[in-house]
Amino acid sequence: MKIKNFISFGLLLVSFGLFAQNFPGKDVELLVGKDIKVLPKAESLQEYGYKGFYKDSKLKKKYACCQSYNSKYKALENKIFKVVSFEPYANSIGTNKFKLQIENEETGLIYFDYSSEYEHSFPFEVIGGLDFPEGYLCKDIEETKDKFNDKITFRSPISEPITFVKVKDKGQVNTFMRISVYGSTVNVGKTGVIILFSNGEKIERPNAKLDTKVSRHGKGYDYSAFITLTDDDILKLKTNTITDVRLYIYDSTIKHGEKLKEYLKCISDK
Repeated sequence: MKIKNFISFGLLLVSFGLFAQNFPGKDVELLVGKDIKVLPKAESLQEYGYKGFYKDSKLKKKYACCQSYNSKYKALENKIFKVVSFEPYANSIGTNKFKLQIENEETGLIYFDYSSEYEHSFPFEVIGGLDFPEGYLCKDIEETKDKFNDKITFRSPISEPITFVKVKDKGQVNTFMRISVYGSTVNVGKTGVIILFSNGEKIERPNAKLDTKVSRHGKGYDYSAFITLTDDDILKLKTNTITDVRLYIYDSTIKHGEKLKEYLKCISDK
């Protein structure tokens, strides 16, 4: 998406802690023992309170009820909890979810109804970010082998706008990075890739060609680049955290830079 004031927007996101790795997805066990802080909401949304907080393990009695059928906003805003444990369960329509047991000296032990599918429903900042044990995310790497020519491809999950791909073919090994960004206007035949890191470094490919397609979501356009990574690029990507990418004039902020770094480490070891 094109952002006119790119620098100011990036600083705003940093101030809200969005560059830390907060959302564990299905790896909910990474939350156990961590301190999590309830993020404040925009003033226009505060009247709806917070959804998903309960006093009982059956998730029947809402904590600090009620504000628009949810927990009262002021009872939870900026409150810090310790994640004690989690329990998987299926709700009334068969969706697999988790009950997080969280505690605070003031509230005591309460429960949060956690969905591993929807990041927007996770109202917390994980203080200090999630800690990935060495090699923990390697289980997410997809490996395929072409039975006709023995070519082996390793691919990280489609995460954010970035995917890493490593190909072994006839003694040759190449690692690629695919970047996809949304743009509201159409531009065909354009070039240019910039990758920004949290330490101020960057990778630039001013001549990288971009592919343009109508967005799958019905409005705007999807811009993508498929670039070959050098050894220096790989080292930089494995040791630094991506914060933003730009294709031509279209920018995207990367929320899960730490996870992407771990994915590339896994692929590089294959």
